Amino acid sequence: MSKRKARKRRRFGYVFPRRWKSGRTTWSAQWFDQTQDGKRVTRHFDSEKDTHDFLDELERRILARVYETPPTLAETMQVDAAPVDPETPELPAVRSFTAYAESVIENRLVATLAKGTLGLYRAALKALTAFYGETPLDQVTPATWLDYRAFRAGVRNSTHGTKKTVSARTINADQQFASRILNEAVLDGHLAANPLAGLKKLREPKRPRRYLTKDEIARLIDAAPKHFRPFVIAAVYTGARKSELTRLRWSDIDFERGKITLVRSKVGNVDAIDLHPAVRTALLRLRLRRKKTGPDDPVFLSRRGTAFTNVTKSWAIALKGAGLDGRPGLTPHSLRHSFATHFLEGGGAVSDLQQQLGHAALATTQIYAASLSERRRAAVMALDFKRKNGATKRPVARRAAAGE
Repeated sequence: MSKRKARKRRRFGYVFPRRWKSGRTTWSAQWFDQTQDGKRVTRHFDSEKDTHDFLDELERRILARVYETPPTLAETMQVDAAPVDPETPELPAVRSFTAYAESVIENRLVATLAKGTLGLYRAALKALTAFYGETPLDQVTPATWLDYRAFRAGVRNSTHGTKKTVSARTINADQQFASRILNEAVLDGHLAANPLAGLKKLREPKRPRRYLTKDEIARLIDAAPKHFRPFVIAAVYTGARKSELTRLRWSDIDFERGKITLVRSKVGNVDAIDLHPAVRTALLRLRLRRKKTGPDDPVFLSRRGTAFTNVTKSWAIALKGAGLDGRPGLTPHSLRHSFATHFLEGGGAVSDLQQQLGHAALATTQIYAASLSERRRAAVMALDFKRKNGATKRPVARRAAAGE
């Protein structure tokens, strides 16, 4: 027997836990399969993270129009046990874990992921190849992964040198990538289950979400270089990711309807958000300064007139001009955090913020609400209604005599 809890609503599908009498908790992914006339389909996993990752990948496949209903474990075992027809061509054998990972990246993920994410995946694959080599896919186990962690702690794939060791965050990112590849192997029928499902990640030191006050944002906009100022304005008034803005084209902006179309490569969808008057003005001025703008031309260009790929230098100049270069942890992503913080402080709903930021799961957006609650609590705890200068309360008897 088991006990089910309420389902967690997502953009695509549902996730809900199942707690067994033994104390074990499993997680289920559920969605309606349109290739089977809307049939409700369920698959089960050992962790909530793997369940969300599974549904995210299914959503990407639907958007890329390569969706097929993933087989159940029983169906996979039945296919493996079925007699082989001599006239049926054999599927190409998977050479190794890393070879399969490379094929998944090049054949499936290149078309759906952002350039930065692909770079991280390829860096992780390089480290995995150095350790696993030609290890077969079905020989990747939790034990070998723990050995990989120890190996990875001393290997750094960076152009900046190898003296600095990798952090727990980097090793956890490798695990996330490996788990995604193994989930693909399960979907393809190469594995019965993901061997890394439910494996705890390393503890990461908490990093505060840096955000800017309204005054700091105004100073930053004024101090930004002329070619970079429209980018800053668009980022802070939309909450869009850096990658979503760098790939923005003029055809994605509808000045008449007041909408901006953002390609959310991180979650695999497209959203149309409102065009703020400040953003509209900045973009119209930007277009007037350009000698020629075609519908497929990038909106934001670097100082050299090429499409932005890295905004680090321009960001550093803006921070220095605004007097913010001494604050640690400020990155262009801080503009996204700033938008979310001020949106909620202004009375915006968390569900609306989820749509604006393009989060696949509401739990991600609720992190901002949690941080806002902490500041509210701090403000409440700081209230002091005591009398100043050592004044004391009037005795009860004197108040009664006064007719109070």
